[in-house]
Amino acid sequence: MRSPTSIPTNSELPAAELRKRLRGLAPAHAVMMRQAMRLHAAGDRLRFGFELMQLLKQAPDHPEVQFWLGVLHSENGAWAEAAQALGQAAAQRSDDLRLWTMLGAAQGNEHDAASASESFQRAAACNGSASDWLKLSIECDRQGFYEEALHAADTALRLDRQLPIALLQRTRCHKALGHAEAAAADCRTLIALGRQTARAWFALVDLKTAPLSEAELRQLDAAAQRPGLAPADRQMLDFALGQALEDAGEYARALAVFDRVNAATRASNPWQGPAFARRIDALRAAFDEAPVAQASAQGREVIFLVGLPRSGSTLVEQVLAAHPAVEGASELPYLGQVIEAESRRRGQPFPAWVNAARAEDWTRLGQDYLRLSARWRQHTPMSTDKLPDNWLYAGAIRAMLPQARIVDCRRDPLETCWSCYKQLFGPGLATFSYGFDSLAQYWRACEQLGDQSARAHPGHVRVQTYEALVENPEAQIRELLSFCELPFDAACLDFHNASRAIRTPSALQVRQPMRQTSTRASRYGPLLDPLRTALQQAQNRLPD
Repeated sequence: MRSPTSIPTNSELPAAELRKRLRGLAPAHAVMMRQAMRLHAAGDRLRFGFELMQLLKQAPDHPEVQFWLGVLHSENGAWAEAAQALGQAAAQRSDDLRLWTMLGAAQGNEHDAASASESFQRAAACNGSASDWLKLSIECDRQGFYEEALHAADTALRLDRQLPIALLQRTRCHKALGHAEAAAADCRTLIALGRQTARAWFALVDLKTAPLSEAELRQLDAAAQRPGLAPADRQMLDFALGQALEDAGEYARALAVFDRVNAATRASNPWQGPAFARRIDALRAAFDEAPVAQASAQGREVIFLVGLPRSGSTLVEQVLAAHPAVEGASELPYLGQVIEAESRRRGQPFPAWVNAARAEDWTRLGQDYLRLSARWRQHTPMSTDKLPDNWLYAGAIRAMLPQARIVDCRRDPLETCWSCYKQLFGPGLATFSYGFDSLAQYWRACEQLGDQSARAHPGHVRVQTYEALVENPEAQIRELLSFCELPFDAACLDFHNASRAIRTPSALQVRQPMRQTSTRASRYGPLLDPLRTALQQAQNRLPD
């Protein structure tokens, strides 16, 4: 994954700072460096690289040359080489906040979390502009250093109190760390300032623990009706308005708004139902008709939480993460990355190559996953991975990491699908969630593949229903811990008091004591009959 940290260009740097950065270069080399920077700013990567290579022959040890060599490697995804070049530059320029931030980004992308953390700490000891501190906050946030991200956002705002992106960034940090009131206050500040208002309204309502006043609801409604809105702003405002209307008990109006915004979202990013169905058929065949060879006994240190979004997986993770032996790592991308890398190596898409994989192949892939996720087990022997889409890889998990545990998180399908329908996911993610038919198709496939895995691997796959957990928490938590081969710990009953960062829409909800109030869909009554019908038809089309 590329770092979002932007690169300073010569046009962005004050003349005095630019002269300082070029100090020690011969005049002719300084001219070449300025030219390389201009080419980079203009997007001419080919000539930029050529100019930089010439400079590297003339002044290989100068920190500015090494810095831009690090930029070149970063943009090519060569993170080890980028870290080496940026490290050489930082050794000579230890007071450069942007340089340390970029070095930490490269180290993090190289999966060296300890070095990245040290670089971010070095960055935080430097002076910089509000923009520099904002970039540091974004990079720390991206790599899971949430306290450091909050500190950097605070510093950016001390330098520029009304920097709108910094206020939004601080809202993210507060939400992840459980600071509900502070997150809501930052959103309301932005709304009052009239800056980034669509994002601010969406973030405020998406906290899910800060109900709007009647006056705020009217203000949000007016904002959503304003003509000439950019499509992205209208999308965020409509999702926020729909949720706010539901919270106010105006269910018919809420449904109308959700239908409108989901239709617009489907039109711009349609769901590919037939291709998905073919993929599910291939997965069922690959891991049913031709079971894969088991790898070595590895993977006990990982607990995978899979299922549909909004199915209670964050709650289950919060319970497990309250145990002193478990680190809650949230949604990790590594399993899909490992599978995709193997697919590229073999020149075949997953799961076409499954039958050709040998036990040693699965062992290698499992070791790759454990290496990539190792940072989350630095202080505990076990960690979770709750990326919902990993249900598609349950068979591969069993082959790669046969001692791992898989918890298939489920919730009433109407409640789950309705909750997904109300949620705006990241660009390109969960495209199934914007229509009733696609939601039903996805839910049924997820349930069927989960049932297949549970039947085939009863000691390693557990179906955990949200309703059972809420109705009888202690008994269910004891069963869950036993399944994960963990001794009972009373801290898991007080999961809402666990101190950890959470990066999902329900981040603040799971910090509250467990209670049986999450039945929003039932309040709509017959208004949601079209969704009920879609779910029933999906079940009839795909019987067990």
